[in-house]
Amino acid sequence: MFKFLRERKKDNKGFTLVELVIVIAILAILVGLLAPQYTKYVEKSRKSADVNNMDELIKAVEVYEIDHASKTTGVEQKVTITLTKTTAPTAKITTGDTDVKDVTDAFTEYVKNWTNVRLKSNWDAANGTVKANITISADGGVKVDSYNPPEFGTYGE
Repeated sequence: MFKFLRERKKDNKGFTLVELVIVIAILAILVGLLAPQYTKYVEKSRKSADVNNMDELIKAVEVYEIDHASKTTGVEQKVTITLTKTTAPTAKITTGDTDVKDVTDAFTEYVKNWTNVRLKSNWDAANGTVKANITISADGGVKVDSYNPPEFGTYGE
């Protein structure tokens, strides 16, 4: 009878409970170490996408103003581009201090699927928006004056 049990035990090729527990513990440690790094990289890629989207929107306004220079008065203009988590981006031109003109036509003309562009990361937890204030000079040059939040403009440098 004991001979039969010994032979039967030798044929058993499965894992023991201790071996399985050790493997599960090692996997849990690896996941615990790698998960925070993964979330950092995901947030970093979202921030990079936001910066690239804003650059594309700024360039669209710049090209729009160059192409439509005959329609403008040849004065310096201030533009505010707003990118949010919930709505399509907006661009407003202020000539002087009173006249506000919506220039989202620039996005329609030069940015494919601009209505689907949204803020992907958490730049400003208070209101979930990023703004770029740019100046278009009378000769058509474009200069970014400021970003809100300020770290948006220096991200990736």
